Amino acid sequence: MRIIRPKPDRELVNLTPLIDIVFNLLIFFMLTGSITAAEALSIDPASSTSRMRGNVEETVVLVDAEGRIALGERIVSRKELPGIIRETLTADPGALIQLKPDGEADAAQVIDIMEGIREGGAEYIVLLTMQRSARAVS
Repeated sequence: MRIIRPKPDRELVNLTPLIDIVFNLLIFFMLTGSITAAEALSIDPASSTSRMRGNVEETVVLVDAEGRIALGERIVSRKELPGIIRETLTADPGALIQLKPDGEADAAQVIDIMEGIREGGAEYIVLLTMQRSARAVS
């Protein structure tokens, strides 16, 4: 007489280690990833040898290589710029206006935009650039 052994049920796979690894990867990428505010224009800022003075979160005017202007997440025209700056300064008289031009932007366009900001009533304009390394300067 032959004994027939019953086939064992399929073993269940333990998913706990896999879930642990997935959560560890999720936490790792959340901590190491950079979180930045969305900007209406993608620009590559000009470089400078001076250091950054501080981390001031104020009104930022972006200028791309084609001369398009963005304020916050909104693209504006050169004609609209003084009025928007005036509204900003009316709401907050001590507001600091920051200009962040693309490194490839035409200097004449950047100067024209600075004049538009001045027409809006801004006394001071901060020109935002990326700090150039010491090697690149020499």
